[in-house]
Amino acid sequence: MASSLVSFSNEVASLVETFADKVVAVHGRPRFNSSGVHWSPGVVVTAEHTLRHDDDIEVSTGAGERLAAEVAGRDPGTDLAVLRVKGLVTPAIPKADDSVYRPGTLVVAIGRNKDSANAALGVIISLGGASQTWRGGKLDQVIRLDLALHPVASGGAVIDASGKLIGIATPVLSRASVFAVPNATVERVVQALLAHGKLPQGYLGAGLQPIRLPEHLTKGLELPVSGGLMIVSVDPDAPAGKAGLSIGDVLIEFNGHFVDRPEGVRALLAESVGKTIPVRIMRGGALTTLHIAVTERQGKN
Repeated sequence: MASSLVSFSNEVASLVETFADKVVAVHGRPRFNSSGVHWSPGVVVTAEHTLRHDDDIEVSTGAGERLAAEVAGRDPGTDLAVLRVKGLVTPAIPKADDSVYRPGTLVVAIGRNKDSANAALGVIISLGGASQTWRGGKLDQVIRLDLALHPVASGGAVIDASGKLIGIATPVLSRASVFAVPNATVERVVQALLAHGKLPQGYLGAGLQPIRLPEHLTKGLELPVSGGLMIVSVDPDAPAGKAGLSIGDVLIEFNGHFVDRPEGVRALLAESVGKTIPVRIMRGGALTTLHIAVTERQGKN
């Protein structure tokens, strides 16, 4: 038994040692640094909540280099920020493909402080499908972890037992557990931030109020849901007004998805910028379909 434990301990330590040079320390807040993953050549991904300012940010490598970093963009919704770092020669981290994980799968969170690597061993608590965070961002998959994440490891790498990255560690997307922001989400956010400096936000131009639908209507219209979103205000010059939405309409379905919360519509709008999408509404007790040309939210609109 002792030899097995020693062997397991050595395997974990070797895993951390192998990948520690692909994780940098990010100096963007007082007291504690955070961590960042060398995602692609010259591009580092870190936890957005740890960057208290956009200027004078630096990263430290395992080789002792200290390099200037430029913030390419932030997405508070997924707690991701992207940094451009010139002269970063540490290798980019290998990423897991479409591996199927299960609750109980062993993982290691790897971060870095100014002196050494930082590691935490844990397991995947649970897995879920695509979901919206309480901050308003979209995760392609929910990966909850059971591990003790030190503040300096926020933004660090979550590695599986085979030595592949499964996501970026963050403690702020849940009050109950650490999340690994999955690779698919990170790649989507990285591409958007490098190209635009932000994630485009869709604009509808209507006020929405959740309501419960009477049972006779849901049965009569053969709706699989019991709620919808009443239109309580409409900007006539916005996409909603131009499409013909009126106060008192009840939004039932948005681009093929039933909706009963404003947060759900916001997530779908983010995917629909520049597209004309169908919506189903209830008006006068009957269902009708309208088409909305979704534009990008500008300023405070």
